[in-house]
Formats: sequence, structure tokens, C-alpha cells
Amino acid sequence: MPVSSRFDGLPMLNWHAESRDDGIVVLSFDKAETAVNTFSQDVLIELDGILERLRLEPPKGLVIRSAKASGFIAGADIKEFQAFDERGTVGDAIARGQRVFQRIAELPFRSVAAIHGFCMGGGTEVALACGYRVASDDASTRIGLPEVKLGIFPGWGGSVRLPRLIGAPAAFDLMLTGRSVTGKAAKAMGLVDRVVPVDQLVEAAARLA
Repeated sequence: MPVSSRFDGLPMLNWHAESRDDGIVVLSFDKAETAVNTFSQDVLIELDGILERLRLEPPKGLVIRSAKASGFIAGADIKEFQAFDERGTVGDAIARGQRVFQRIAELPFRSVAAIHGFCMGGGTEVALACGYRVASDDASTRIGLPEVKLGIFPGWGGSVRLPRLIGAPAAFDLMLTGRSVTGKAAKAMGLVDRVVPVDQLVEAAARLA
């Protein structure tokens, strides 16, 4: 699949965009120089630019996936947030994440998160910002919001979007315990729309987009 010309001139250090013949853009998260995907501010700034291009040149649909074998997204870059806390800029970092994820929610076309492996914290929040979610049936797939274990709460819209999606009781259970669920359990509670074998994940997501 070719890299779409709609992204010409954008820095693409952590994200790779491919345009399919069916009009779907597959956006793969592959954070530079690390084995695990986490949301740092440079990643969010880069994503924001990509979303603006997509808004200006809309595809038929968007699939967000991980290019890492280790999993989908581990969440926010906690070490970076510790540095922000020391400088008193945590609020700015949280606000940026909220704005970027809201842009995903407001895209004028379908967006689908293709989840394989761990999907935690900010990873779950970006999946919730998408219109649809597809998870692999692999045992390694676990979805959760473990922020409570760090003494914080989901700050990028997850605490609002999750109750709307699965109801307050189930959402509070996940957020207040920090526990994670399998793809099949997530499907049973309405957190994901489909569960498929990992080798069918992107195609299943593209069909929803």
C-alpha cells in the first residue's frame, strides 16, 4: 500500500500512513526508538497534524493500529508526565491529549481502532475516541484503564466516553479497579464491536471503516 500524498511535508517519525485502494487510510503507530508505543507530547503533536490533513482531504475511513509486535498502546509516557509535574505544565499536556482525541471523535468519516496486545490507559482512550473498535482474540490482548493504580484518572476523555459506551456500572468497575479485560470480555460488555483472529484484524477494521 502506498504512502498517501496527502501527508507530504508532514513529519512522520512515529506514525506511518498507508492509503488502500478501497479509500481507507491505515495509520500505524510505531513510536521511534522504543519497543513500546506510548503517547508522548511529540507523538500527539505529530498525530494532530495528521488529523488536520485527514480533515482537509477526507478518506473513506480510517483505521488506527500498532506497528509494534509488543502490543497496541501502553498509555501515556509516564516519565514525561513526571517532568511536566516538576515544571507545573501537566495541565497543558492533558489539554493537548484531550484536544487531539476529540479531533478523532469529530472526524467526518468512520474511524476504527484495530487492537492487538495490550491496550492500556491512553491506548484505550484513543480507541474510545474512534467510532468503532475491533480486537484480536489473542490471549495477549488486554484492554483497560489502569490509571487508578497510579493515583490518577483517565484524563483524555475516557472517563466520559466509557460510561456512554458500556454504561456507568461497568465503566466504573474498570476505572476504579484498574483491571483489564480480554477481547472477548470487551465484546461482551460492548467495549469493542468485533473480535477476530489477529491475521484478520486490519481487514475486519477496514470493513467497518
